[in-house]
Amino acid sequence: MSPDNRNAQVQTIMATISSLIASRRIEDKLRAATLLNEYAPTLPKSFMERIIEELKKDSHTEIQEALVPLLIKEENSPLIQEVTNAEIVAGYSGSLENALQKVIDIAQMFDLSHMTARALRQHFSEGKNGSDNGVYSDFLKQKTKISPELTFFPQVSLKLSPINALSEVIRIIPELSKKNDTNQVQVLADKKNIEKELDEIIGTEQEISFNIVGYELLYTLERMMRDLIHQRIIKPHMDNLQTKIPPDVLEGMKKRKSVEENNPISSGTYELVEYCDFTDLKKILEKGRNHEFFTDIFSFDEMKAVYSKLGELDPIRKKIAHSRPLTRKEFERLRMYATDILGQIK
Repeated sequence: MSPDNRNAQVQTIMATISSLIASRRIEDKLRAATLLNEYAPTLPKSFMERIIEELKKDSHTEIQEALVPLLIKEENSPLIQEVTNAEIVAGYSGSLENALQKVIDIAQMFDLSHMTARALRQHFSEGKNGSDNGVYSDFLKQKTKISPELTFFPQVSLKLSPINALSEVIRIIPELSKKNDTNQVQVLADKKNIEKELDEIIGTEQEISFNIVGYELLYTLERMMRDLIHQRIIKPHMDNLQTKIPPDVLEGMKKRKSVEENNPISSGTYELVEYCDFTDLKKILEKGRNHEFFTDIFSFDEMKAVYSKLGELDPIRKKIAHSRPLTRKEFERLRMYATDILGQIK
């Protein structure tokens, strides 16, 4: 296998593992542990360390059991040298690209749902019954290319998902033609209900699928920035953090860490950087001459652009964390900013 093909394969494996780790499902995390164990000889050590640390935070028995062979390998491995910024970024770039592609796919699916709903609405306004499946065949075709777990949420209101709502409308449209010759009154009532649904789809800018893929993208981006800051700012300056971290940020990090560690329900011990949000990360990056720790991957202007975008992404991060569906405009901002940041680190 050529070096280029080998690198591409490693990036694909890393992206797959990172996506599985970002999932909330135990089965996905177990699959990540299996892949990590299987491909350990070919994966960067910094990437291995990061995933193992993530798995250690999960107290689920099966995951801890799956960790055993990985921890043995870690103990038997030679002393690991300091991780470079470039290695940290390389460990995340494939994962970011994979998550960003999902964002693009869902955005296109959402736009197509609006276009299809408008076309169907026009058909109904012309007295047709929507039975011409050419109107919505592209929508159904594109939907089959999206992972089902990204677009199917039976437990939430269809009003939170135009993609799902349109799928339901398309499902019941063929039933209208069957009723045409038997119950005209019912057909008219059904048409009015469908027209109302289509109007709601066209007028809805929120989509719960935005949150699902947005979470993975923000998770990966935030983990990369935390790792960079931990390795280059916090870890080497533990004795004088106040010179590298703004006082309000440092106090907030320590307070959140203390509260969690003293909570009898919580378990696990985390690094101080784990108690930062995007706004905190932005403040750390822009303090003093901290940007100089990252000159091998960012110019000064690029770093300014990165921390500016991190600050603007924080409201979106909070909406996702609190399960408030993102709007199409917010989702587009997330896509653009993540694309810009990915372009600057590659």
